[in-house]
Amino acid sequence: MDQGSGLVDQGSGPVDQGSGPVNADELCRVLLVGSVPAAAVPELSSDEVRAEVRRRLTEAGCELAYSVDSDRWVARLAGPLPDLEGHEPVLRLGQTELAVLAACWLHLRFLPAERARAAPDGVDPDAGDGAVLDPDDLAEQFDGRLGRDQLDDLVDRLKQCGFLTQRDGLLRAGPLLGTFEHPATAEQARTLLTRHQRLAYLRRRADELRGDGDPVAQD
Repeated sequence: MDQGSGLVDQGSGPVDQGSGPVNADELCRVLLVGSVPAAAVPELSSDEVRAEVRRRLTEAGCELAYSVDSDRWVARLAGPLPDLEGHEPVLRLGQTELAVLAACWLHLRFLPAERARAAPDGVDPDAGDGAVLDPDDLAEQFDGRLGRDQLDDLVDRLKQCGFLTQRDGLLRAGPLLGTFEHPATAEQARTLLTRHQRLAYLRRRADELRGDGDPVAQD
């Protein structure tokens, strides 16, 4: 694992060479237009090639990312987009987009992983055929902050970019949602979750004490 970037490096192993080897320029062009299976670009298993691709992407304001779950490589923006008149990006990851993406990551990646960590057998008991998120539940989280039409449009764009998929009306993690992760992000989410659980417990206890007529709880 590349601890500096929080991304996972693909190790060596048997791969399909496809139509033949590609150079760093071609790899960058492929990655910039969409994710690609690791088996299709075995060149990226080389530390030297991967470093060169990262260098070239960095010069263009992008970075190389790898999704462990889907075993795919992708190039993503390394910073926010400038506001340019007439520019219509497929997806601009501003504060609103990142908030929705973070909420999806929390439900589809982080919480299932936390439940699996707590389970004796290391398996999320609620996973079934995979973690899912009802779009109505997502809309409820952003009620009053984001209109339903705007949210649905944003979710559609997240699906187009590979962050999410949808089946039977339910949202699921797309092949690129894993690239949104970083060890520091998971730790921060864990801290916030613990704080939220502590506050929820204190509120419940306060309600119980009020029900018992405790004058301290009523103040």
